[in-house]
Amino acid sequence: MKQAIEEGYILNVLDNYVTWKTYCHINKAIQDDPELASITAKRKMARFIDLHDTNIAQKVEIIIEHFRANVAGCLGGKAKAMVITSSRPAAVKYRQEFEKYIKAKGYTGIKALVAFSGKVKLNDKEYTEEGMNDIKEEELRYEFDRSCYQVLIVADKYQTGFDQPKLVAMYVDKKLKGVAAVQTLSRLNRICPPYDKTTFVLDFKNEYDDIKTLKH
Repeated sequence: MKQAIEEGYILNVLDNYVTWKTYCHINKAIQDDPELASITAKRKMARFIDLHDTNIAQKVEIIIEHFRANVAGCLGGKAKAMVITSSRPAAVKYRQEFEKYIKAKGYTGIKALVAFSGKVKLNDKEYTEEGMNDIKEEELRYEFDRSCYQVLIVADKYQTGFDQPKLVAMYVDKKLKGVAAVQTLSRLNRICPPYDKTTFVLDFKNEYDDIKTLKH
């Protein structure tokens, strides 16, 4: 894989890999420097620094705002992102919060699909992938390739063998280890000619020292 990276056939996804802790430190530096941020931006960053680990709503806000500011314009506006969740219920909640936040903000140009197996019961209501997406399971990967969808929220699906060159960013909210970690992060390493693709990973759960020792 190292040779393939050196020869430009695939990308090194660790070039722009950032843990949540580092992301907070960077934003804290911006917050503390009056020349780097406005008062409004400082207040926004301060709220995120104390992010609770299980607060999906706040993570969704971070993901959507980061995507709109830094990812959406990549690859000629065709860039996509994947959100890696820790469980099927978490995937359902993420999708619900995505819809809620996007609607509250009145945003356009960003829509999410969700991928998980079987049925999930939350608050006495049953959810399925097909029901939430209104798309047949076998059609999901083709629908995600269309310009109307930008984000794919997954729970143990599409983390291996899924080839989507337009994937630019990944937001990780799940502990990753060994081969599974390599396979998951490698979803980003496809080049996307004729565009000069740069990847980005924001990891809420893992430590950089643990991830960088893996062979990608």
